[in-house]
Amino acid sequence: MTDIITPARATCPKCGETSGIITRGDAQGTIVSACCEAVIPEQNDEMPVLIEDGHLVCPYGDCGAADQIFELDVATRDNQLSVGEEPGVIKGSLGDHTFESEGYQCGQCLRMVSLPGGYEVIHS
Repeated sequence: MTDIITPARATCPKCGETSGIITRGDAQGTIVSACCEAVIPEQNDEMPVLIEDGHLVCPYGDCGAADQIFELDVATRDNQLSVGEEPGVIKGSLGDHTFESEGYQCGQCLRMVSLPGGYEVIHS
């Protein structure tokens, strides 16, 4: 599935022609030229999230979802295992864990976004 995105025209990096632009339909919503499907680098930067009336809002004009911004992370945990009291049960306790942020994504359109300037995430 591809969607036309505004602005609807850009210079194709492959053939040099002025072309419409489309999203490739992959998880990142990669923006490519309609003629050669060449990735347009300047159109694929992560746009900063908007803050409107105390809500995080997707910055992409064809989405604009509010309160649908999520941090993607990778977790590594060491969970101690032990034999449970019931037959056939092994229990796992949540042990030490560390998280590494992979970035931020709109849960509605699934495109990657960035934090607006001057903001940082504090985990609670």
